Amino acid sequence: MNFFRFLVQLQLLISTVLGPCLGVEFTGSQGQWARYLRWDASTRSDLSFQFKTDVSTALILYFDDGGFCDFLQLMVVEGKLQLQFSIDCAEATVVSDKRVNDSSWHSATLSRYNLRTVLVLDGKSKWGEVKPQRQYMKIVSDLFLGGVPQDMRISVLTLPTVKDLPPFKGIIRELKYNSKEPILLSSQKVRMDLEGICLENPCENGGTCSIVDGELLCDCSKTEYVGRYCNEVLHQVFVGRGFGGGQTCPVHTRAVLCV
Repeated sequence: MNFFRFLVQLQLLISTVLGPCLGVEFTGSQGQWARYLRWDASTRSDLSFQFKTDVSTALILYFDDGGFCDFLQLMVVEGKLQLQFSIDCAEATVVSDKRVNDSSWHSATLSRYNLRTVLVLDGKSKWGEVKPQRQYMKIVSDLFLGGVPQDMRISVLTLPTVKDLPPFKGIIRELKYNSKEPILLSSQKVRMDLEGICLENPCENGGTCSIVDGELLCDCSKTEYVGRYCNEVLHQVFVGRGFGGGQTCPVHTRAVLCV
């Protein structure tokens, strides 16, 4: 193992603990999701991220109190951001003025201020407020991004319809809780681009780098190489009387005749 590949594996190990630094790509496939450590939004806190998408309806993020009253759900609905939240069973909905399904980058921030929740989209704010008896939001679940696991029991979901929502398609990057990157706990069917890994492209000979479920993958399909880093020759073509005039032989083949 050369030194560069050692650094790649070291960064992958660190990313498992710290979570992705750049972004998460969602393909919109059923059963996809990324699960982050719980966001403590009970009273005052901010969550921010950047995203781009071309879909008109999709789930962006969701968390709740484990099946009772409180939840927060952010979606794309008819091309606009829609924030729904509930505190002590008192619900409110906030919808952005502008559309976001234009395949352009947008910045979003959710700010919790006790009974008020503010949605900031590209610098413009809208807010919703509820007036329950309890003065704070209860949060039990972790934060789900891009979808929720289909094997979650309905009884533990405050908003069971979240399982029926179309999964997000696009890219979400720079996810932060109060300016700090949250810990990625697990994920399924998503691609992750981790800082310092694919930017340096450890894949050789024109291979394409990606991170899938926390693992480095090199796509060698458009090259003549194989192996984890596209560094093994797929085949060699020998032209000459001794090799029958141009057969294709595996590189490790020692035989004189190739079939």
